[in-house]
Amino acid sequence: MSDGNKSKINDFELEPVPESAKRSWWVISLIWLAIGIDISGLFLGAILSEGMPVHDALLATFIGSSILAVLAMLCANIGFQAGVSTPLVSTAVFGRNGGKILGAINGISLIGWFAFQADFFALILVDALGKSGIVVNHFVALVGGGLLMMITAVYGVRALGKLSTWSVPLMVTLITIGLYMAAGMSSTGTKIISAPMSMGEAITFVMSIWILAAVAAPDIARYAKTRKDAILGAGFGFLLGNSAIVVVALLLTYLTGTDNLVDVFFNLGLGLMAIIVLVFAQWTTNSSNLVSGALSMSVALPKVPRPVWVVLMTVLGLAIAQFGMVDKFTAFLTLLGVTIAPSAGVYLAQYYFIDKNEFNFEQIQQAPDWMGTGLIAWAIGSLVSACTAEQFLNLFSLTTISAVDGILVSLVAYLALVKVFGKSKERVNAN
Repeated sequence: MSDGNKSKINDFELEPVPESAKRSWWVISLIWLAIGIDISGLFLGAILSEGMPVHDALLATFIGSSILAVLAMLCANIGFQAGVSTPLVSTAVFGRNGGKILGAINGISLIGWFAFQADFFALILVDALGKSGIVVNHFVALVGGGLLMMITAVYGVRALGKLSTWSVPLMVTLITIGLYMAAGMSSTGTKIISAPMSMGEAITFVMSIWILAAVAAPDIARYAKTRKDAILGAGFGFLLGNSAIVVVALLLTYLTGTDNLVDVFFNLGLGLMAIIVLVFAQWTTNSSNLVSGALSMSVALPKVPRPVWVVLMTVLGLAIAQFGMVDKFTAFLTLLGVTIAPSAGVYLAQYYFIDKNEFNFEQIQQAPDWMGTGLIAWAIGSLVSACTAEQFLNLFSLTTISAVDGILVSLVAYLALVKVFGKSKERVNAN
C-alpha cells in the first residue's frame, strides 16, 4: 500500500491526532447529527407516541437529549485535551492493561451493535424496496449495507466527516419535505395511548440508545481544532442529533395517526425518499460503530492494524446477523453496556475534581500496567448499574437510568477511594 493510501486510512488510533487532521466544530456536529439520525430513533418515537401524549413525549425527548448533551460535552472536553481515543483516555485512570480491558469490552459490544443495526437495516430495506416492486433478499441487503458501512469505517473519523457534510443536509431536506406533506394529510383520529409510560421511563428510553456514544465522545472530539469546537460539537450534535429523528417520528405519528413510518412515506408518494433516508441513516450510524469498535480493539491488541479490525468486525457482525443470533446477543450486549458506562465516571472524577494533567498524552504513555483505585471504582459502578438495571438484578432504583447510576456511583466511589488513600491513583505494576 502506498504512503498516500496509508495516510488516508490512518485514524491515529494509538497517538494524538495531528493539527493538520483536525476539524471545526460544525464538522464534529455534523458527524454526531449523522450518527443520531438512525432507524432505531424512528421506532423509539413510535414507541413514545404509544405511551404518552405528544407534548409529553416531546418534553421527555428534550430532557433526555439535554442530559446526554451535557455528558457528551464533559467527555469531549477530556478527549480534546488528551487527543486520543476513549480507551487510551481511560488508561490514565485504569492503567495500560485496564485500558486494554475496556477496549476489548467496548469492541466486542460494538460488534454486537453493528450486527443488530445491520440486520435491522436489511429487514427494513427489503420491506421498503418490496413496496416499490423491487425484490431483494435479506442476505443481499445485509451484505450490501455492511460493505458500504465497512468501506467508510476503514478510512475512519475523517471519512465520517466527509460523508456527514452532504448526507446530513440531504436527510434533513427529505425529512422536512415528508413533514410538510404529512401536515396536509387527514389524521385517522386521535392517537390512542396503548402502552402508558411515566416521564421517567420515557426519558430512560431516549437516553438508552446513545448513552454509550456520549461516554465515547473522545473518539470524535479528538479531531476538534479547539476545545470550544470539541465541546460545542458534542453538545450541539447530541442535543439535536439524538432528538431530531425521535421528534420527526413523533410528529409524523401525530399528523398521520399511524406509527408505521415506512408506510407513511409510501402513502405520501415518497417511497424513494424513505429508502434514501434509510440508507444514509444506517450508513453513518453503523459506520461509527465500526470506527469506535476498531479504535477500541486497536488499543486492546495493537499489533493488529485498525483497518484489519474493521474488516474482521464487519465479517463477524454480518455472520451474527445472518444466522439469527442477534436476539440471543441482546442480553449480552446489555451486560456489556452495564460495564462500559461506569468507566466514564472514573475519568470524569479524575479530570474535573482531582488532576486534569493526568490526561496529557505524555502522562498516558507513562501509565503503569494496573491502577487499582480506578479499577475498584469502575467495578463498584458496574455492580450498582447491574443492580438497578431492569434486565438484570433490578434490586433498587436511583435515577431510573442504570447507565447514569453506574456513572455517578463510580465517580463518587473514585473520589472516596482517593480521599482514603490520600492520592489520585494507586499504581500497581505487573512483574
